Amino acid sequence: MTRAATAVGNRAPAELDALAAAMREASGEDDAILGGVLVAGADGLVLFAEVREVQADTVAAMAAVVAGIASKLIERAGVGESKACLFEGSSGHVAVFPMKDDMVLLVFSKDEVTTGLFNLAARGVLSRLRKALAQPSANAAEPGDSTPDEKPGDTTNAEPVDAIAAEPGT
Repeated sequence: MTRAATAVGNRAPAELDALAAAMREASGEDDAILGGVLVAGADGLVLFAEVREVQADTVAAMAAVVAGIASKLIERAGVGESKACLFEGSSGHVAVFPMKDDMVLLVFSKDEVTTGLFNLAARGVLSRLRKALAQPSANAAEPGDSTPDEKPGDTTNAEPVDAIAAEPGT
């Protein structure tokens, strides 16, 4: 079942479209290991789901609670901030990754996958999703396009460029 949610809470349709595109990009690898992916809001509502034989709405709500409890446990244990929860069942694994302050990523394994392989594949999905979400959207201005306040060649708001290599002897 693939499902991209329509406007959920205060999320704009464009934000959900970007999330769905990022999820399609992020979840395309490791098909032999991964059994599905789901993104939920911190409120437990499904934002994107590509899962089979999973009650997406129930699991999303539970994952939001798990992420909250994990965050409090990690904080009280004094070991930093929560990065992931990994659950191992008799026929697969589920990883819960907090994303930003308002999203949770769930990654499901297929049967008979080792914990190590699943952990690597799930973190790969997380990394690719974060990278895809960080990229400017297709609606962003292309380089060379100028906005009404900007003139071509104006570098007032340009970011500094780091030197590629230092000169020998410096």
